[in-house]
Amino acid sequence: MPFDVAKSCGKWKHGEHSDNYKEIMTKLGVPAEMFDKLCEAEFPIESSLEGNVMKSKVDFMGKVIENTFTLGVEGEEEDPTGTKRRVTYTMDGDCMISVYPNHDGKGLVVRNYSQFVDDNTIKTIVKAGDLEGWATTRRC
Repeated sequence: MPFDVAKSCGKWKHGEHSDNYKEIMTKLGVPAEMFDKLCEAEFPIESSLEGNVMKSKVDFMGKVIENTFTLGVEGEEEDPTGTKRRVTYTMDGDCMISVYPNHDGKGLVVRNYSQFVDDNTIKTIVKAGDLEGWATTRRC
């Protein structure tokens, strides 16, 4: 069964993570002082998939971010800091994959593999260069 984009709608919060997750977030440019805030924040998500067009709207720490992608086609994504990056989203079985070919502007390739563990938990494996870790988000 493919990743159910509509099931990701709702309010979510960071759950558990690998021991090296903070190191990965630092490599991705998340300041250390922001990491704890990110882990405590709740964020509502609205998302849909019609054909190959995926839309998402996230309210993250007071900033609303809206993005639209065509699966399998590189597009531009804005993150909560306002930074825009190139990314390609695809589906592989029950997994949604996002690949950022140049996350930091210096050639850092980042791959995220997200899948539902159950109706209220999403696990994401993050590969950032030579680092690999994971995090869960839980429905509030």
